[in-house]
Amino acid sequence: MKQSFHPISTYFIILFLIVLGTSCQQNYEVAFPENASGYQLPEVKPFKIPTGKPLEWDTIPSDEVPKGVNYPIDFAKLPSKPFSIQDFKPLKSPVKAIPIAWEDDEIQVNLDTIPGVGVPVKKQLLPEPQITKLAFLSKSDLSNSGILRIGQTEGLIGNKVFAMVTDLNGMVWISTERGLSKFTGDQFENYSILPRNPDGLLDNIVDLEIGNDGSLLILSLLSGVYVLDINHSILTNYQIGTQFARISEDETGVFWLGNLNTGIHFLNPSTKKLHSLQFQADQRSTAAGVHLDKAKNLWFGMRGKIGVLNAERTAIRFISAKAGIDPNTFYYEFSESSNGEVWPLSFEGKPMAVSLDDNTLISFGEEQGYYGKSLSVTFDLQNRVWITDNDTVTLYNPELQKIKKITTGAKFINSGFPSATMTDAKGNIWVGTENTGALLIDPEGMLSQHFNANSGLVNDEVWGIEEGPNGMVWMATYEGINIYDPEKERIYLLKFPGDANRNNHRSISRISHDELLLGSLGGFTLINLSENIASVYKLDPSIARIFWKAIRDSKGNIYLGSVDGVLKFNSDLTSFVKTDEFSGLASSRVWLIEEDKDGRIWFGNDIGVDVFDPESGQVSYLSERSGLTSDYTSIMIKTHKDEIVIGGDAGFSIIDLTENTITNLTPAQGLNPPVMYDMVEVEGDFHIGSDNGIVVVKRPHKEQAESTWHFYNYGKREGFPYNDYNQATAVYTSTGNVWWGAAPIMSVNSQVPKIDTLRPAVVMTKINIMDQNPDFLGTNFVKSQFTDEDSIWNTDHTEFYTGKDIPIDSSYLMQNHIYWDSVNLVSKMPMGLVLPYDQNSMNFSFMNPDILGRDKIVYRYILQGEDDTWSEVSARSTTQNYYNLLPGEYTFKVATRGFSGIWSEPASIKFTISPPWWQTWVAYVIFASLLAGFIYLIVQVRSKYLQKENRILEERVSHRTAQLKKSIDDLKNAQSQLVQSEKMASLGELTAGIAHEIQNPLNFVNNFSELSSELIDEMREELENGEIEEAKAISVDIQQNLEKINQHGKRADAIVKAMLQHSRISGGNRALTDINMLTDEYLRLAYHGLRAKDKSFNSSMKTEFDPTVGKIDLVAQELGRVLLNLINNAFYAVTDRKSEGQDGYDPLVELSTKRKADWVEIKVRDNGKGIPKSVLEKIFQPFFTTKPTGQGTGLGLSISYDIVKAHGGEILVESKEGEGTEFCIRLPIDTQ
Repeated sequence: MKQSFHPISTYFIILFLIVLGTSCQQNYEVAFPENASGYQLPEVKPFKIPTGKPLEWDTIPSDEVPKGVNYPIDFAKLPSKPFSIQDFKPLKSPVKAIPIAWEDDEIQVNLDTIPGVGVPVKKQLLPEPQITKLAFLSKSDLSNSGILRIGQTEGLIGNKVFAMVTDLNGMVWISTERGLSKFTGDQFENYSILPRNPDGLLDNIVDLEIGNDGSLLILSLLSGVYVLDINHSILTNYQIGTQFARISEDETGVFWLGNLNTGIHFLNPSTKKLHSLQFQADQRSTAAGVHLDKAKNLWFGMRGKIGVLNAERTAIRFISAKAGIDPNTFYYEFSESSNGEVWPLSFEGKPMAVSLDDNTLISFGEEQGYYGKSLSVTFDLQNRVWITDNDTVTLYNPELQKIKKITTGAKFINSGFPSATMTDAKGNIWVGTENTGALLIDPEGMLSQHFNANSGLVNDEVWGIEEGPNGMVWMATYEGINIYDPEKERIYLLKFPGDANRNNHRSISRISHDELLLGSLGGFTLINLSENIASVYKLDPSIARIFWKAIRDSKGNIYLGSVDGVLKFNSDLTSFVKTDEFSGLASSRVWLIEEDKDGRIWFGNDIGVDVFDPESGQVSYLSERSGLTSDYTSIMIKTHKDEIVIGGDAGFSIIDLTENTITNLTPAQGLNPPVMYDMVEVEGDFHIGSDNGIVVVKRPHKEQAESTWHFYNYGKREGFPYNDYNQATAVYTSTGNVWWGAAPIMSVNSQVPKIDTLRPAVVMTKINIMDQNPDFLGTNFVKSQFTDEDSIWNTDHTEFYTGKDIPIDSSYLMQNHIYWDSVNLVSKMPMGLVLPYDQNSMNFSFMNPDILGRDKIVYRYILQGEDDTWSEVSARSTTQNYYNLLPGEYTFKVATRGFSGIWSEPASIKFTISPPWWQTWVAYVIFASLLAGFIYLIVQVRSKYLQKENRILEERVSHRTAQLKKSIDDLKNAQSQLVQSEKMASLGELTAGIAHEIQNPLNFVNNFSELSSELIDEMREELENGEIEEAKAISVDIQQNLEKINQHGKRADAIVKAMLQHSRISGGNRALTDINMLTDEYLRLAYHGLRAKDKSFNSSMKTEFDPTVGKIDLVAQELGRVLLNLINNAFYAVTDRKSEGQDGYDPLVELSTKRKADWVEIKVRDNGKGIPKSVLEKIFQPFFTTKPTGQGTGLGLSISYDIVKAHGGEILVESKEGEGTEFCIRLPIDTQ
């Protein structure tokens, strides 16, 4: 059964598909770029030292060879002063663990029997914070150490730090004299939650701890305990009284507290009762410290005692006098290491650690080389111990049994409530001070110290550092040599008498195990460390003026670079030669010299590197064209792998002479900054002194699966006061210290940094909707956290309202019908957010919470559903504004990169923008239904009207059809007559030619007939006369005449037959036809036909027939018509031009044939006036003619075109006005 769709149904389906396509807004996943930073991997390329040229050396006459002046070096007589780089030192004696001598007075307890006192409990909302932005951190100016300061200048609201703690979300909470502050990464949220005392002074928060459920436990000296529900911003205040100093929560949720006056207490939040541990009179003491260890034991700090309540809460044991504890020592706090050792803290006693697992106690004091107390203790990620006392932080490494002191210059609170120390979630050490805020130390960083003339150096300009075989460090300055003795922690000054230039040193090189060579102004100094003798050499300025780096090569020769070339001394400095840019070097300014594994000497200069081969005497020049990163060379070192490393102002190159390869590191690979002046190899990696800090380059090692290079930039934000480093100065000493010259300071890094390989975090902080910053918690959310009977107090606890009085949320979100399912309690961002269509413009804010390297933090983001690609890398923590977002589903994602260069996992938030009601599916269905009904109604009315009109139209169509048929028939008849007329015209022209052709043979027939008749009469006469022979001769003549009559009769018969054949209707059969003969025949017929019509007509004719053309299968009479038409047109064209009377014009018509590979060409060319371009395009159209009215039908060329096409050929025309026209017929050759 045949079926069809109703037009209404079809329209409805089309409309539905259009609506479906236009209303669907796609939210497709766009992956985070694999190479998000856009850096390239370094490419290892083949390397070959270029072909060299001879290097000439000028021999210096013996009378100009300088003689060294010797000076003994007696350290006992040299000026000296105390000086310490505060590096790691071995302990004077190992730390010893001894068994714990417990006191005999163990006390049995039953907590269930201890009566409690009810305490008032008040709830309040966390007030809106005061926001202070974090300024970029920099080195504290109170110390030589590379410590960062976080005080009021940097955004912290107060400078006196009492307590610090890191919550479960990684945020740092700090209490100062001005209240409570929360560090969120780029700002501080400062809260005022405590009431003032009767004197108007603000209460102090003396302790901060994190509860079991992640809440913040806040202990104030006067107001009791506050429990801050961080996620819901609700404070619960337990008003337990005053003078409580420390708090700790046990595994059951009970708060344990130490009171300065009344001892140990515990608070049960569920019963809201405070209980007090009562000891006998001789056992009762003032208490402060409380601590729950990992084994669930409770530690109590008292005066002269440490109490330990077991995990079962049944007995308390004491550590006191039997263990050597001074009865005046007051333990106010405890710190616990990852291995379970508990360190009691006090103002008086020396540090000690207690291990209950091993039942041992260790002391850490003067015997080990530590002379301070233990105000606070914390532990880094390597379980090293950080101890504060006075203004010093001491780092103790239990594994290596070493300590390092870091003088901060800041004062720690050493009475009352001591300054706190804390390790944050990333492992950074925070140290609270009395009036400087908090100090920040990166325990995995370089732990640097910085020195200048004020701290003991003779001069700020240190331009050369080397380590001697005995561990002493030699520093070349503009005013002498400083020598540091790490054993004695003293610094010496070595100066030579006489000319000041002798002490103006520009570099120092360790040229052998016990030899140092100092390059100076006007000369150099060779120091023999085994004999402690310095030999000072002064050179004539005409030879060289300023001297830099030197080496003693494998053959004992000394090469010394200078501003005026290279000097080469024999082993005992009794003779030398010199070379410079005039003798073959690229430049005379040679400040770097190295010898490679093959004995070649490398000279680093200001325009590249010269490589000298002593064996061949050849020197080769290396530059950027040779593969280096630039022509400028500022550093050059040889690695432990015998690689030559060359750097300048665009990165550095590593040349592997074993593998003959070169590897370039530039900004394209992530090196930033690329301008470098100093480099030292440290544990197989590179530390680079640049024009903007130290760049640590971690190279991939064979034992590592990763093949990526990493770059880390240590600058002012990491505690370095100056970033512009001196050239070729640094040294990596045997003790693991890296020394740098960075005028006007010298820096010593006592630790190889360990880079954090964990991904950073990124936190969404705000969604700005229509320029509004909505709070997604809102009062409805807060209301859900309270019962109707709960009292909510103000900060001063003077007024309150109940839970039922909390107003219904009437915020911007509610007013604009913005809804969400829930709130992420960490970021306070909504989940399942749905926005109406008119709330569709927004931007997003986010934050990397890392405290270190904030100047290197960048972000990339994308709004999937709107953006096609991730944004470019940017330091901005806010997106662009997204305006007029279409209805649909969206996902915003953001990732961050910080100091480590590692990208975070993207943080994301999904939301939906609802369409207006008229773009909903219900509305679409209603609209479509109404439209379909309306269309249906119109169709019904219209169809009835059309049916009536259709009947009328059918009658009109029938009438018009009959008229049209008659017109078509008339047109066909007219067309047939025109075609026949064209044929007859052609035939008439042909007949005239034929008549001329027939006339010739007829004339011959007539003439020979008359002649034969006369001969017959003559033959009769001769017969009658008996002249038989003569009659026979006449009969021969008659026979010849008859033969000629017959010949010309046949010629006439052929012409008549051809005429009859031409006159037949076309459509005859094909036959093999001689093209050349056919063409020639119709040329003559056309010519004589025109001559017959016009006796004045005359034209030259030229033929060029290809004899290889042969015969082609075709309808001869049809092709004859084509040829006749083309030839007649040609004769007409030349006649028309001749009629203009042009001087010197000779009419010419040319015919030619030519055989090609697959076809035959017949060309008809005339030298008439040519055909205009405008006419040429219409030449083959029916009824188009250029002849005067009455002289042509316009069908000749059209019919010719059709005839040629019917033969499978083509007809072409070329014409130039004033020169003539050429028609070309191409006919295919029948190859069958």
